[in-house]
Amino acid sequence: MPHESFVPGSCYFYYPRLMCIVGVRDDAKRTCNFAPVAWTTPLSSDPPLFGICLSPSTYSHQLVLKTGEFTVNFLSHEHAPLAETLGKLSGRDTDKVKALTLKLEPGEALSTPSLAVAYASAECLLLERHHVGDQTLLVGEVQRIRTSPDAFDADGVLRLDRLNPLLYLGSSRYATTAAASLDRPASGVKSS
Repeated sequence: MPHESFVPGSCYFYYPRLMCIVGVRDDAKRTCNFAPVAWTTPLSSDPPLFGICLSPSTYSHQLVLKTGEFTVNFLSHEHAPLAETLGKLSGRDTDKVKALTLKLEPGEALSTPSLAVAYASAECLLLERHHVGDQTLLVGEVQRIRTSPDAFDADGVLRLDRLNPLLYLGSSRYATTAAASLDRPASGVKSS
C-alpha cells in the first residue's frame, strides 16, 4: 500500500484518544471549570500517577497551578456534545457549571469535584510539571478513584457491553468502540 508524507501537525496520526474532562476549582469565582483534554496518559502504577497536557495559555492550566489539584473525568460517547460544548466555552468568561447545569460529585480526598455523569473519575494532587514544547505536562498523583457501578468487571476492565467510552478523533470528531470488537486472544505466552 502506498503511503503519503505529511509535515508534522497536518494529520491526526496519533488519534483516536480517550477523551477526558479535566476539572479544576476556581476559588476566586466560587465555581469549577471543566475542559476536554485528549492529551492524557497514565504514567505510573506505584505511585499511581496520571499526566495531562495543557497549554500554559489556558484557564484550566492557570487554575491547576493555583490549587495544586485536578480531577480527570471519563465520559461515555453519549456525552460527546457536552465535551464539545465544554471545549467551546471559556471558563474565564462563562461559569460552565451554571450555564450547562452540570451536576457535580464532591471530592473525597481533595476539594475539586468530579462530573456526576462520568463513568470514572480520579482526584489528582499536582506533583510535578514539565514544559514540553507548547504544552505543560502536569503530573498528578491519584488520591481517589470513583467509578459507576457495573462499569468495570472483576479484573478492573471497562465493560464495553455496558458503555461506550468517548474517543476523540481530532477536528471536533468523536467515536467509540464496538462491544463486538472486544478480543482476549489466548497467546500462550506467560507474563513475566
